Amino acid sequence: MASKSPFFFLFLAAIGGVLLSAIFPPWFGIIFCVFAIIWFFSKLILNPIFSLSLFIAGLSLILAPSALPNGSTFVIGKVSRSSSNVVRVTNVRFHTSSGWKRGRTITVFLPRWSHNLPKPADELMARITKKNHKWEAMDAFWTEMSFSIADKFIRWGIKVSDYLYSQMKRYTFGEADTVASIFLGRRDVSYNLRNLYRNSGYAQIFSVSGMHVGIISLITLLIVSELVPWNILKYPIVLLFVAMYGAITGFSIPTFRATALFAFFAFFKLLDRPQNFLNILGLVGVLEVLRDGSIIFDVSFQLSYSAVVMMAVLGPKLPVFKPKWFSNAINYTLAANVGVMPFLILNFGKIYIASFLFNAMAIPILMFFILEGAMFFSFFAFMGMEFIERIFGAGLWVFAKLLDWLVKLTSNLPLSVVEVHPKATAFGITFALSAFVILWILFRDELGTLDTNRKNSIGDL
Repeated sequence: MASKSPFFFLFLAAIGGVLLSAIFPPWFGIIFCVFAIIWFFSKLILNPIFSLSLFIAGLSLILAPSALPNGSTFVIGKVSRSSSNVVRVTNVRFHTSSGWKRGRTITVFLPRWSHNLPKPADELMARITKKNHKWEAMDAFWTEMSFSIADKFIRWGIKVSDYLYSQMKRYTFGEADTVASIFLGRRDVSYNLRNLYRNSGYAQIFSVSGMHVGIISLITLLIVSELVPWNILKYPIVLLFVAMYGAITGFSIPTFRATALFAFFAFFKLLDRPQNFLNILGLVGVLEVLRDGSIIFDVSFQLSYSAVVMMAVLGPKLPVFKPKWFSNAINYTLAANVGVMPFLILNFGKIYIASFLFNAMAIPILMFFILEGAMFFSFFAFMGMEFIERIFGAGLWVFAKLLDWLVKLTSNLPLSVVEVHPKATAFGITFALSAFVILWILFRDELGTLDTNRKNSIGDL
């Protein structure tokens, strides 16, 4: 694994270091990472300055932050995303009797009476308490800080998102919240509808992820390819559109991962250097973990990476039957479900069964039409063509209604949701089995190709 996918190996080592630092004293995680780097050197001929700089850069961030205490607490942090009255706060510090401590990234629900909501890069100070498994702010205020070009880019995306949402409210009627949540990643959908999607096994629809970015990049690539046939121009243009879409959706964890994966894919495509997918995924993952070690405790991070890793490792190993497209849909959906199962049990104590077949077939088709329609709707909204907006708005309403109907149908099927108890034991068993499957496949492939095929090694990077 270290020779074929070195960055994926570093990614796993970084996660291991964070987990050990969270369970045991911090130096356990540091020792683990040191031994991982030593083993890494023993397996590869690699520039030591590069590896050591990567390791040292993340050493101060690898120490796992503390979980916020129960009850009320005062927090300070940087706003990374805001939508409606919900803000995502990073670089969290919270106050305790022994002083200030570093906390995990959190999502805070501001009071409904709040106006002029905080924007990305603002410094948020709030007194929060946990209610119904949500952090709610009893008092909150924020101040505008100096921000970078990246923060300005995300702020621009928030303004565009607000404008498109206002247009959707006008032309997609009662389904504006559903369409906006799917396409823009907003949190404006009602709690009851969001809860229905979550309890039916379709929560991923409201989280802008690899499927969303993949469909957007595919449609954009097809359109741009007709106008610009040269790769040297085509891929940078598509990447710009994908990055703009990421900014509009607020660059959540799955969006950042999918956008970064496409960026590396385009980069290596221009260099004509084919890469191991796990290697690129590991490179993106290790950058995220080194930037903020607390991210591995985020549910989105766990579900996103577990699904993608299992699709990449287990998906190609499952039996293929005809028709091939149907076989691939079933295989990769099954692999993704196997990957996320331990973390669904850990965080929600549930397994979703009835939604499996729909997630493999109907959901991708409906999502394709909704995302494609929303793309063209957004284009004509910027052009100010209200008549065409009405046409696409009506079409989006139809597909969103079909999606809502499918979700309600699934929720009424037997075994739609299976409660799992006790969560800790079930998580330990399913996670151990999943990890064994991944490592067994990776090391089997490693032994079969070691020293005979170095095409996808670190040398290509």
